[in-house]
Amino acid sequence: MRQRLADIATQVEGELVGDGSCIIERVAPLDEAGEGSISVLINARQSRRLESTGATAVIVSREIDKAPVPIIRVASPEVALVTLLSTYFAGHRPAEDGIHASARIHPSAEVDEEADIGPHVSIGPHTSVGRNACIGAGVAIGAHCRVGAGTWIFANTTLYDHVSLGDGVIIHSGTVIGSDGFGYFQGSGGARKIPQVGGVEIGDEVEIGANTTIDRATMGMTRIGRGTKIDNLVQIGHNVVIGDHVTICAQVGIAGSTVVEAGSLIGGQAGLSDHIKVGAGSRIGGQAGVTKSISAGSTVSGYPARPHNQARRIEAAIKRLPDLLQQIQALEARIKALESQK
Repeated sequence: MRQRLADIATQVEGELVGDGSCIIERVAPLDEAGEGSISVLINARQSRRLESTGATAVIVSREIDKAPVPIIRVASPEVALVTLLSTYFAGHRPAEDGIHASARIHPSAEVDEEADIGPHVSIGPHTSVGRNACIGAGVAIGAHCRVGAGTWIFANTTLYDHVSLGDGVIIHSGTVIGSDGFGYFQGSGGARKIPQVGGVEIGDEVEIGANTTIDRATMGMTRIGRGTKIDNLVQIGHNVVIGDHVTICAQVGIAGSTVVEAGSLIGGQAGLSDHIKVGAGSRIGGQAGVTKSISAGSTVSGYPARPHNQARRIEAAIKRLPDLLQQIQALEARIKALESQK
């Protein structure tokens, strides 16, 4: 990266304040930036950080008029950052161009000639791999799968049989999709396994973090909707249905046959019980335990999950319990003293 600041301002559709001729060679965090760096200040309330930064220039929101260094004022610093990184830094592809000699592709599989397949990849029978798909080293893909156009799968990911990935999907390393759901019933000899014969369907432009697991359906399909983003270390049970553009943070667990409707957000380490529905546009706080269905647009937190404002009042009351206990004990002592005087 080597660009004039004025050119960068044009690319991010911002207003330049200061010297536009200075040369930018890298993007760096505000606290680590040095000469030749450009940084981004997301929150205008932290504008004091501009006084101590070593950055040559900073992208800021339109709320900020001036700074000790040249600035580019934009409507959204987040969008500008995405534009900047996308323009100057290529994403790390899972595989190099072409099909590696060590890859094992079943004769009945259909792999587009413009797909890239890394070393020691295994692709099973009757599986299709679309145009510009990129599959990293050690990925194992079973039978009757679909990998859509432009989909990236990073190293050591496993797709069991009957897994369908849409176009533009990104799956990070160590993820397992299509493993058996946790389905058993208690027989006379203990837990007896229920065969898991369904599949998994992942919509277009879904991103799935590292070491996440998505179980196949007992029958039918486990489904993840278009544009949904799933963080690392998430467990999604069998027959779960996730709507479009849902955001799921790290270490979330969603039990079988639960439905999460479009546009919802689930905070880290939250747990969702089985056979419930999370209404569209809901917000679930981190570490919340959702045991019952919640209506569209709800914001809940705590365990068991309650409306967020109620959960905050309960949390505040819990912090006062030691003092309240002392007050009760003091009142009991006074009552006993008064009764003894009768």
